[in-house]
Amino acid sequence: MAKLAFVEKDFHHIPCGLMSLWRSIAVLICRLNRNDASCIKTGSKSASKDEGAMAEINQVSLGDAIYDRVCQDLVEGRLRPNEKVTIRGLAERLGTSSTPVRDAVQRLLRDEALVQRSVRDVRVPVLTEAQYLEIASIRRELEGFAAGRAAEMVGPKEIRRLKKIVERNEAAAVAGRWPQAVKYNQEFHFALVEAAEMPILLAILSGLWLRMGPLIAGYYAQEQMGLVRHHQAIIAACENRDPAAAAAEMRADIDDAKEGIIRYIQSFTTGE
Repeated sequence: MAKLAFVEKDFHHIPCGLMSLWRSIAVLICRLNRNDASCIKTGSKSASKDEGAMAEINQVSLGDAIYDRVCQDLVEGRLRPNEKVTIRGLAERLGTSSTPVRDAVQRLLRDEALVQRSVRDVRVPVLTEAQYLEIASIRRELEGFAAGRAAEMVGPKEIRRLKKIVERNEAAAVAGRWPQAVKYNQEFHFALVEAAEMPILLAILSGLWLRMGPLIAGYYAQEQMGLVRHHQAIIAACENRDPAAAAAEMRADIDDAKEGIIRYIQSFTTGE
């Protein structure tokens, strides 16, 4: 599998969801290349090798699917800072064997989306203040830029989508369904970048939200604060074709949470 290792090495920086199809194809190519010399063989041996190749591809694809699912749980905040993650627990929840789950967890550890404290203790990391502030400052610039770009480009369809997300966010918060409210918060941020038609930026932000998602979700669920004030202002700026206002509101959306999120981070060390 040397060729597949080369692919993963070169593209390991690409965040969740973008590598699944490529990796499956790469496995098939590597397998077929190894078997070129035996292609003239027929009968049960050839069939057995074909079945083995497909089993290997299916295993890799399942591992990718589990990896993507756990990434989604992190980005959307279904997993919280310092939460313990077990291979057995994930396998039972996802209804699969432990092998592809173990592979997915190893990838998440390499991505620093999970941390390993001991042999049997894998957890969602708690960012340090410095890590949080660095990621927040990057998000501030990139998402502010995306909001301004979206204000220049969005049409009625995109505006309706953004408004619908905000409405669902508000309804979930009023009903006390904070996991759903946090999910809609993340969905709004990503939908705005999609409206700006910036897929490369979306891929970069997906990697940042992989680290930030649990922290944002834990903070807002604890504080039970509204999430949509700046989002509504961003939509208004988009309707008015005002890129500067949209960018400013997005930066304010990220800035307003800083003080509270830092307190939330500190609570993990003070035991509050």
